[in-house]
Amino acid sequence: MDPKQFGSSTLPYRHEPTGPLADECLVGANKGRLAVVTGAGRGIGQAIAIALAKSSANVAILDLSVESQEETKLACQKFEGVKVEAYKCDITDVQAVRATFAAIDRAFGPVDILVNNAGVAHGKLAFEETFENFWKAIEINFKGTMLCIYEVLQSMRERKSGCIINMASRAATVDMPGGVSYNSSKAAVVRATASLQEEFEQEGLGQNLHTYCLHPGGVWGAMVTENTTPEVQQQIRPIFKDVPELCGNTIAYLASGRAKELRGHYFDCRQEIERVCSFGYKTLRDYGLYNLGVKFLPGYENEP
Repeated sequence: MDPKQFGSSTLPYRHEPTGPLADECLVGANKGRLAVVTGAGRGIGQAIAIALAKSSANVAILDLSVESQEETKLACQKFEGVKVEAYKCDITDVQAVRATFAAIDRAFGPVDILVNNAGVAHGKLAFEETFENFWKAIEINFKGTMLCIYEVLQSMRERKSGCIINMASRAATVDMPGGVSYNSSKAAVVRATASLQEEFEQEGLGQNLHTYCLHPGGVWGAMVTENTTPEVQQQIRPIFKDVPELCGNTIAYLASGRAKELRGHYFDCRQEIERVCSFGYKTLRDYGLYNLGVKFLPGYENEP
């Protein structure tokens, strides 16, 4: 991948949480609400769980083992009045997901905020990997996300309230070698997020039941280093400028309902969230901004 083939923004991107995303602005923002975070054992998932706890949400964290989440749990418990519990869950296993969410409901009550963060990237060219590895990425990144959504969907609809935040990636919006499984699965997440919000809007629930899909920024971590060679790492390291707390605080902000103009859309955490929201939900929809689309030659339209 050559970073030079992609565009360059003329407006500055943020690389850490500032302004409305600063820690002090989020205190109490999600008080009394229950958040579920998948893939919470490290990196971005850990930062998301901590940010939600910092915003006074109770937090149920999920990963492949309870032990891998001990650091995250301890960090969340530092915030006064916040209840935290870790669960072992393979999000590709239907029965395991159902059992885990049932246990969460018994311990906490209904879920108010769902953050689908768990994901995997292999970084291999299609002809260098097996179909089984390709499909594993699809199952974790897309099937796992949808499984968790379906476990909270009916309850949120009945209560006419809830927030679902799905982690995508810039990879969902570009084509690049070594990204067949990752890019396509993340693009599916973006499309599912938008389509789900369309259903909420159709039922008149959009103001209180909302979904978002995020690019967390360029965060250097195990997902990158475990799936690339040292040579590739040297080439791409300069584009990874962002701290995981940027994404974590963005999610706490979205979960609080302060950016509903972005509901159903794909958002890049590095952008100024208040500026984007100022254009309004209708403008973003009317101009096809912050979503996936196909461009045709002039004169042709994407007719039904």
